[in-house]
Amino acid sequence: MIQVGSEEVEGSAGVLVVRRDFGDPDEMAAAVRRADVEYVPLANPSPFDASLVRVELEGGALLQLGRMGFAHVTRARFHDGAWQIVTALDDVPRSWNGQAVDRSCAMVYRPGAEFQGTAPGQGGWAALSLPSSRLEQALASLAGAELRLFPESCRLARVDEPTRSRLSSLLERVVRVAAEDPAALSGAEARRALGESLLGFAVQAFGGLPQRPAERERTMLSHSRVVAMAEEFMRSRLALPLYVADLCLATGVSERTLRSAFHNVYGTGPNRFLKLRRLIQVRRALQHASPDTLVSEVATRHGFWDLGRFAGDYRSLFGESPSRTARRASA
Repeated sequence: MIQVGSEEVEGSAGVLVVRRDFGDPDEMAAAVRRADVEYVPLANPSPFDASLVRVELEGGALLQLGRMGFAHVTRARFHDGAWQIVTALDDVPRSWNGQAVDRSCAMVYRPGAEFQGTAPGQGGWAALSLPSSRLEQALASLAGAELRLFPESCRLARVDEPTRSRLSSLLERVVRVAAEDPAALSGAEARRALGESLLGFAVQAFGGLPQRPAERERTMLSHSRVVAMAEEFMRSRLALPLYVADLCLATGVSERTLRSAFHNVYGTGPNRFLKLRRLIQVRRALQHASPDTLVSEVATRHGFWDLGRFAGDYRSLFGESPSRTARRASA
């Protein structure tokens, strides 16, 4: 595990506050709770720079704050039973499920929804996870409203400037305290106050949801679904030759729509995204390789038949040859 820094504070209910720095995208992904996450670098991420803060709140709520220091794609599936409200910690341009977002936005995800995001460089995010019962209670007590379901997997909400400013200040303070004095966040009163403030923000985010998404948002959500279908097909044929025509047939859309969907959701085309995912899979296999593992066998098992081009693409993305990755694993 290439974890380069860690702070954990335990309480009577277990670990309440966690702050970690990471040197590997898979380790960062594994540390995120209540979602199955994968980070796909869009360029060489060396040196890898990422951090995560987790704070357990009352009533099963969970706050997570992450920061990534390289261009990447994020793929995630949220677990059932909890709603997720995700917001940016800065104004770095990025796209979540095809929506251009900044600090004035909050993406509201239904339980079990898929998250598809892309970021061109360094940036931070915050995710508030709320069990359905906790969210229903907060909406009823703070706004006299009911939890309103929507058919889409997620919706984009806008928050006003005073709310955005207060939330930014609050989250920046959480990150700072987690780094300097994490024990201060573990007290019952501190976590209760933080939880109540975040519940107020969650209620405002739900209040900012339109009755139905705008036409462009509907288009982007449609593109997000197309990409999800294409990815499922890619996963089922990871080691086999795959062409855009195959993806069009699997998703039932034209080549133009498929390419538009991938560019809107991930900022790259389907072929390049498939190659990046395959390279990630090869690296994972080589990082756990035995001394007698052949790089060529691992490469062909993941669909790379031109070994010279594969080696060049691998070095360009990871900053080292595949054989060096295998040697380090063996050592």
